[in-house]
Amino acid sequence: MIGPSTGWLYEKEIYSLRQQEVVLKQAGANSVEIFLASWDSNDKKMLSLKVGEAFDVQTFTYRSLHLPDVNGQRPEHQLAMARDAVARCGAIVALTHPLKVDSDYPTEHYEKMISGGIPLAIENMDSRKDSGFDLAELERLVKIVGCRFVLDVQHAYEHDHEMRYAGDLLESLKGELVHLHVSGETSDNIHSRVCKAANVRRIVEFVGRVLSVKNVPLILEGEYATPDELRQEIEFLTKELCFC
Repeated sequence: MIGPSTGWLYEKEIYSLRQQEVVLKQAGANSVEIFLASWDSNDKKMLSLKVGEAFDVQTFTYRSLHLPDVNGQRPEHQLAMARDAVARCGAIVALTHPLKVDSDYPTEHYEKMISGGIPLAIENMDSRKDSGFDLAELERLVKIVGCRFVLDVQHAYEHDHEMRYAGDLLESLKGELVHLHVSGETSDNIHSRVCKAANVRRIVEFVGRVLSVKNVPLILEGEYATPDELRQEIEFLTKELCFC
């Protein structure tokens, strides 16, 4: 199962899920992560979910929803919006960035999300963040909150180019692992297409290692200028990883 985050489509002002679906089908995707950047109910991305359109569940068998940061502000509002978005997307997983608020993680609000029916997951954060990447803290969050885990391979690479840290994340949290975020880096882009990345071998080898342990979907987070670039990325990874 493989497909992109929809952030790049929103950047091109393609807000209709039906139009997004056409683009992704042409590229050969069968998974998707709908990206929301704001809890503002009038945000265009949020409004796009309310027009009755949805991805075909027969084609897109894995559907993730990337929520804005759960920051403890207006928790009932955030829960209501998350619940509505999950229902409209038919999301299997609802991902958020685990970032500290006032020196601690908002675990109470994560727990409210889960008790409110949100299939919450957290991911390991990049090297520019001041929280959300420490292995012990991530283990503690997953255990206490009862959420699931998304392993961002490029974020892990940023912390350790030898991928030992990535391996520790996999070993410690593989039971809760639901999908991977996959991208690479170039000299001027920290979310490049893997097929054009300077660290392509590190990324591909680690993704292959994960898939040998647990068959999870790949959500692609590279930057795509055209649908053809997405198709090339899917074809490259499919060939390199020998899966369909």
